[in-house]
Amino acid sequence: MTTMYVGKYADGGSKNSFYKMKGRKYGFKSFPNKSLAEFAHTVQSDLSVPFTFAPRVYSPVCRIRIPNYFAVSDGKGGYKAEEKLVLSDWGYLTEIAYPCSCRRCDGYCYDNDLCDKYDAINDLVGEIYDSFGINYTDAHNANLGYVKRGKNKVLVIVDVGRESMGEIGEYEEPCWAEGSGGDEYEYCSCYKCGGGYSG
Repeated sequence: MTTMYVGKYADGGSKNSFYKMKGRKYGFKSFPNKSLAEFAHTVQSDLSVPFTFAPRVYSPVCRIRIPNYFAVSDGKGGYKAEEKLVLSDWGYLTEIAYPCSCRRCDGYCYDNDLCDKYDAINDLVGEIYDSFGINYTDAHNANLGYVKRGKNKVLVIVDVGRESMGEIGEYEEPCWAEGSGGDEYEYCSCYKCGGGYSG
């Protein structure tokens, strides 16, 4: 994809990155490799239409140009920052969800009946399992958000990466090692790798 996007980098501490698009209601979500992006794209696309279990997806899996900064000599013995466009990791354009915040719990909402959203979260997780065979195991406030549908705010999951799920129903297991070149993914259990990753 050669279109230039001006985005604001955001990172919630996971291995995914999210770039907000200036003046848009969507952003670009990227993943450590193409296989993980394709898995999340497939799951999120299914969960978002015709259901509203996840934010909408607006593009196929692709890469975009993002700004990055490099130290360049200023010719006087010092350095200055120079902005250059580089290709992002693999990902896709997706609707931005409004953050979910909880008042009476520690953020791990699914297992905490003190959470003011406990019933809504458990209903959402149950509907995802009943509809798709996905056991969503990472339902805490950083992985939940709200999207607008008409005049209503609807609770959705915003992290659809493989690491957030136990059972994944009929979905094909993604390859964690694809293109990574590092030992971090040596336990991938996809057909290609045959390791022991357990989710």
